[in-house]
Amino acid sequence: MQIQTDSPTYAIPSGDHVVTMRNRKRMDLTSVKSIDRFDQEEFLVRTSQGLLQIRGEELRIVHLDVDKGLLTLEGTVTTIQYDEEETGSRNFLHKLFG
Repeated sequence: MQIQTDSPTYAIPSGDHVVTMRNRKRMDLTSVKSIDRFDQEEFLVRTSQGLLQIRGEELRIVHLDVDKGLLTLEGTVTTIQYDEEETGSRNFLHKLFG
């Protein structure tokens, strides 16, 4: 991935998943497919790179552009973790009947 740095704005190639965090207080994400669930302590975000779990305090959506796949959160971020797209129930059924 190349980020153009000769101007104050960055050109991010279409489809690339980028996460930026500023002082653990503001987080910007690209290539967001959907938000499965969220509250003030946890967001579960489906991205092009898998399921992203964001935990923290007083988390809230500042900006969401579904068409462009952009999400901006604010709050105190304590944990970010990626998981595979497939969740437990699908894996269990796949093992049984697979």
